[in-house]
Amino acid sequence: MKKAIIFLTSILVFMGIFAPVGASALYNDQVETETEIFYIESLDTGTVLFEKNSLMRSAPASLTKIVTAIVALENCPDLETVITVKEECIRMLDGTGSSLAGLKPGEEISMKNLLYCLLVSSANEASTVIADYIGGGSVETFVQMMNDTAKKIGCKNTSFKNPHGLDEDGHYSCAQDMAAFAKYAMKFPIFNEITDTEKYTLPATNLQDERDLITTNKMKMKNVKEYYVPEVKGIKTGSTTNAGRCIVTTATKNGYSYLAVMMKGPFYDYDKDGYDENFAFMDCKAMLNWIFDNIRLKVVAEPTKIVTVVKVKRARKVDHLRLVPAENCVALVPDNVDSSSVSIEPIPETLPESVAAPIKKGEVMGKAIVKYANSEIARVDLVAAEDVELSYLLLVLIILAVVLVVGGGVAYIYVKRSRSRKSIRQFKFTDIRR
Repeated sequence: MKKAIIFLTSILVFMGIFAPVGASALYNDQVETETEIFYIESLDTGTVLFEKNSLMRSAPASLTKIVTAIVALENCPDLETVITVKEECIRMLDGTGSSLAGLKPGEEISMKNLLYCLLVSSANEASTVIADYIGGGSVETFVQMMNDTAKKIGCKNTSFKNPHGLDEDGHYSCAQDMAAFAKYAMKFPIFNEITDTEKYTLPATNLQDERDLITTNKMKMKNVKEYYVPEVKGIKTGSTTNAGRCIVTTATKNGYSYLAVMMKGPFYDYDKDGYDENFAFMDCKAMLNWIFDNIRLKVVAEPTKIVTVVKVKRARKVDHLRLVPAENCVALVPDNVDSSSVSIEPIPETLPESVAAPIKKGEVMGKAIVKYANSEIARVDLVAAEDVELSYLLLVLIILAVVLVVGGGVAYIYVKRSRSRKSIRQFKFTDIRR
């Protein structure tokens, strides 16, 4: 009875120590935003720091071109391949108000320079020229390759109808999928090089002199102070009626790297200065700067913290086992947070109802979720906090039981064999007398 009371008291104490922190999920409430969809994660740990409607399907505008570039890079490894611009690749964009690089029918240009047109100045005709070439003369075939790529990467909220991102029924994606596309594309060094370019001089071709391409990402431009973030690198912007203002970008500061996706950002004259503001840029800047100022990698779970207990059978002196994190666990949290500011919640389905002695210290027993502000920030293995010895009395009883069982078995076999031999002798004796 006394052990049971201690056991229950221990549970209540542990629950009190690790009660969840009362705060809103993530850090959305730390920054005022107007963008409808956003998603910011750490490229170092995968921790999501800001998120809103990140699985909601929305027109992706020219963020589409990230996947256009992926398909091009995977299917044309020789970037010096020269492609001749077809007139129909330009004409199919007539009347769309597309952003263009001024390519001309019959112009000969390398795949590398088409990618610069595609990703730096967001040229729509570059996307159709690439799609036509990779698709073997069929843009539709290329678009199917884009959708196949989305499936391969595991993006389930994406459907492409064109290679450039102009609004079209059935052409959509979501912020989390766009983040996945960006991380996949970043595996190609040339993709990172191109998307981080602020100004590129396109070499002269057979039809045109050299000309400059200027990035559409104003977060990289020092002279645009309301958007400028020195730490920003790439990746792609977008804008259509259905998509609003969009951007996918990365930023690194103090050794920490982040990926941000903003979609459906509004565009209006917020400060009444006569110029409309791009809220995808403004909100992204505000969130990144908050992260830079506040978020650090810190220890949030330690092996000295008792998380929970489980019942122990056949043990000497104890009837429960204390479980602790296997090792120090680190996560990205606000600078003023430490291990005492988080909750560690056991995952019930990973824990046994009871365990049997003997048990070694450090033996894995289950898993737990580490939470801050009601959001999961890490997962840890739960291990035995101490050795648990088998009960000596129980051990003696077990040995005695084994001896009895074995002895009984031996005796049974001996008796049975003796009876068998006796029967054989009786049978032989009877047979001789006959």
